[in-house]
Amino acid sequence: MTAQNAQFVTAHNTHLERNHHTFVVRGANYWQAMNLGMSSGPGNRSRVLHDLQQLSSMGINTLRILAASEASQFGQAPDRIRPELTQSPGIYNNDVWEGLDWILAQLPHFNMTACISLGNFWTWSGGAPQYVSWATDTRIPYPVQWDHKHKVFSGGDYDEFLTYTAHFYNNTHAQKWYRTHIRRVLTRTNSVTNVPYRRDPNIMGWELMNEPQYIRGYELELAKWIDDSARLVHALAPMHLVTSGAESKNGAHAFKLMHASSYVTLASCHFWPLNWGYYNATDPTIHSIQESISKMQVFVRNNAQWTCELNKPTVLFEFGLMRDNWGKWGGPLDAYDPRAPVTHRDMFYQAVYKEVTRHLNNGFAGAAFWAYAGEARPPTEPTEMTWTGDPPHEPPGWNSIYDMDVSTLRIIQSFNSSW
Repeated sequence: MTAQNAQFVTAHNTHLERNHHTFVVRGANYWQAMNLGMSSGPGNRSRVLHDLQQLSSMGINTLRILAASEASQFGQAPDRIRPELTQSPGIYNNDVWEGLDWILAQLPHFNMTACISLGNFWTWSGGAPQYVSWATDTRIPYPVQWDHKHKVFSGGDYDEFLTYTAHFYNNTHAQKWYRTHIRRVLTRTNSVTNVPYRRDPNIMGWELMNEPQYIRGYELELAKWIDDSARLVHALAPMHLVTSGAESKNGAHAFKLMHASSYVTLASCHFWPLNWGYYNATDPTIHSIQESISKMQVFVRNNAQWTCELNKPTVLFEFGLMRDNWGKWGGPLDAYDPRAPVTHRDMFYQAVYKEVTRHLNNGFAGAAFWAYAGEARPPTEPTEMTWTGDPPHEPPGWNSIYDMDVSTLRIIQSFNSSW
């Protein structure tokens, strides 16, 4: 391997390497980077530089960011990132492109790499359902989402949404437009550095989609979509890693189906105790958080075993937990307040890092917490978008880590300093 090629992060059996040394992903989710990197609109480059400086001081070496957002043909859609990168199939917003260029140009100054997602299963960035909407000229049946105006969760049927979005995997037009997007991203030349994305060693790898869902009845279509897409990414950027973006929550068969492709070089998993029904946010006792930790330990051990059987490394690319929601902070909106304590969150973070550490280089290659808000705070007005660590379909402050969350930041730094 040449010295230049050694700058890329590569997979070797069940671990990663860079510059001939083991590379452990010490990651943070910073999905909002592309829009915050814009020179106008929602862009806030001074904030980004402050966030990157603090993340770097904690030992973060990898940001997981988004390089995809799609606009609705029916006008402004609810709870979406705006402005979107893709206005309609093949039509792009150059200001957003340049925001992505700018953020990628900053990474080497902070000794960071990026894992870049090329799509999203969920509506908060348009995502797979928007491709289906474009292809069929139908409105998306939105699932339950956060209503920012009334500050409550509201919406439709989750199963109806899944069935609608599953058509992404086999719709000819949706697949053509998605592959067009892959080509546009990977063949782009950065307007700041003049380095083609596909030849940039500061890009660790490409994620096919954030959380593509394993849906019964669509298993073969899902496997084909992953293999076809991963093959295309590998052909365009052979020095970069490719990962599916899967949560890996559906057991061994689903895990192996979503990571069997030889073009998928890095496995993926996420763990969400509240969303998956393990955690009771209003229970101040040890029981609920202990159950969440126990479930997480089994989850990590299982994923380590499954990825070793495929002889690939995996990364816990998402994990998170809300703030305390009992006692003084027991109201329905109190847990989203930055002043609320993080007693259970800190216990959970410590347990996650401890369990991942047990399996480092023997299945696991690191972890990335969800998500960094830095100096941002929830809005004072319902319609205001402040770009915390919570996407626009969720209440701002739900899982955000702020620059004032000293105890949590110390836990993150402690893991990072060990590797």
